[in-house]
Amino acid sequence: MKKYTLPPLLSMSLPVLFSVLLPAVLVGCVSTPDGFVRLDEHEANQAVIYRYDPEKVNKVAMDADALSYCKENGFDIATQIPPLASSVPTLKRMAYTCSYAVKKR
Repeated sequence: MKKYTLPPLLSMSLPVLFSVLLPAVLVGCVSTPDGFVRLDEHEANQAVIYRYDPEKVNKVAMDADALSYCKENGFDIATQIPPLASSVPTLKRMAYTCSYAVKKR
């Protein structure tokens, strides 16, 4: 059985290659026209989480998307909660909770 090995130059540069490619791939996750992507939906907590690029985000569109998500699930309001920690240095995470509007009589 033949054993395959990487050339020495390639095996030494794999960590460097991954450290360059990983952020590029993750940034591509938010290369949408509005600069954000919906990461997760927590139905039990009535929340939705987004990852966004602070330099490119269309905040109005992200707010509208959160409100749309909440309305699709029977709620009236999408309330932004404090920003969440992000594992990607150039990107941020934001969460919204869904709730009902207080009806005035």
